Amino acid sequence: MTPSPHFKNIKKDYQAKNLRNPFFHQKNRATGKRRPWSLRCLILGIIVLLFIALWFFLAAPFWNIKKVEVLGLTRLSDVELKNIIWNQTQNQRFLFLKQNNLFLFNRSEAVKKILNAYNFSSLTISKKMPGTLELKVSERPLVFIFQQGNDLFYSSPDGYLIKEVAVTAADKAKYWLLENQSTGNLIGSDNKLNLEASYLAFIIELRSRLASYPDLPLEKFVITDDRNTIGAKFVNGPVVRFSTTLPVLDQIKRLILVKKEKIKDNFSKLNYIDLRYGDRIFINPEMP
Repeated sequence: MTPSPHFKNIKKDYQAKNLRNPFFHQKNRATGKRRPWSLRCLILGIIVLLFIALWFFLAAPFWNIKKVEVLGLTRLSDVELKNIIWNQTQNQRFLFLKQNNLFLFNRSEAVKKILNAYNFSSLTISKKMPGTLELKVSERPLVFIFQQGNDLFYSSPDGYLIKEVAVTAADKAKYWLLENQSTGNLIGSDNKLNLEASYLAFIIELRSRLASYPDLPLEKFVITDDRNTIGAKFVNGPVVRFSTTLPVLDQIKRLILVKKEKIKDNFSKLNYIDLRYGDRIFINPEMP
């Protein structure tokens, strides 16, 4: 068949065709870049909100500390501890802000001040919203009285001296006494006795064991310059020298035995009994 001459004169119009490739997406003209003025407004709004938040949490009176609670004290008044806290609230923090704000109050600084002034076992400070500070204090237990010269102090079992509480006459009969008669100062800069833990533990055990013998009433323990030695001064009796390197109970048994079989009723007439050499017991003055 011969093509019609009309078809030969028709030219293909490629421009009218939609040659868009379906695999390539064109950018939507309706969504252009954000205008610069709207971006500046957004940044300004964020800055304003940030300043409002900072003012609300760091400067608003709502968060000012209004109350201080102290828990756990049995021997001291809480007035002095509260005064330390209130004085610190007037201190500055971050150049121009005061610590009377609950969020700005420096708890670690307050704990350090209080523990430097008082020999507590532990101290924690909690912030209670919106304006309360709660102090929880753990006091050291009082076990004995330590004497150095004319000074008397209560002491915990680990040798920490509680100087903020004055020793009363009534408590002298309640707590046993440890007296330093050596030539050295046994009180450290941290208000702790310069004694080895094993040495102090021996004395505490010795005191506990002797409590089972009412016929040996203890007057006090005596520390001298003799190494590994603790003296036990008995009421109306001699000083008995114990070795802190030998078992406590073995030495007490030797004391009871020699008192019963050899010393008998002469116990109050003796100056000292030395138990530091095992089975070799020395008595002064010597017994016949």
